[in-house]
Amino acid sequence: MPISTILFDFDGTLVETMDLKTAAFRSLYAPHGEAVQDAAAERYLASAGTSRLDRIRACHQALLGESPSDSVVRQLSDLFGSMVEDKVVAAPWVPGADTFLAEYAGKLTLFIVSATPQQELERILDRRGMTDAFAAIVGSPPDKLTLIHDIISTFWLAPETILMVGDGRADYEAANANGVRFVGRVRDGHPDPFPPGTATIRDLSELPTYLA
Repeated sequence: MPISTILFDFDGTLVETMDLKTAAFRSLYAPHGEAVQDAAAERYLASAGTSRLDRIRACHQALLGESPSDSVVRQLSDLFGSMVEDKVVAAPWVPGADTFLAEYAGKLTLFIVSATPQQELERILDRRGMTDAFAAIVGSPPDKLTLIHDIISTFWLAPETILMVGDGRADYEAANANGVRFVGRVRDGHPDPFPPGTATIRDLSELPTYLA
């Protein structure tokens, strides 16, 4: 069936934010030394598409041998958000993303499905002037598997008419679990995190060709 709905991840899919967010996440672990910082940055990149609350908790457990309290995780998450929000608002588009939204917002039903906290995500999109392009903007919590399921049920969508576009393995797994088609964005010079045979694009300028 033809695609009538597209679910977009935000970071690294529509806007080039992964480098600045990785640097900010790395800085959260500055008190623990450079080796821990490097490992935290690697884990952040490898877990694209998952909540930063989960990333912080996992890093503390794996790298520091700690089980942080919810309040500690929340404090670090809020600190991270304060470090990156203005930079995300000012970040460049993924090539082709702004053109795609301008052309297809009136032709297809578009959503954002992001691991960024909901209120922060809404502020960023409003400040970037992106809100009107989307039928809905959903962020964490919950996880993306649940977010996609909720969109399908709330808007009475047929999964086989939906395409998810994302840059993380979590995006692929959430789409697959919901019976939704998927195309992954893989930046030039970066590893492909998706299973063999997964359709990929370098940036959003290639998405119209994929749809065709």
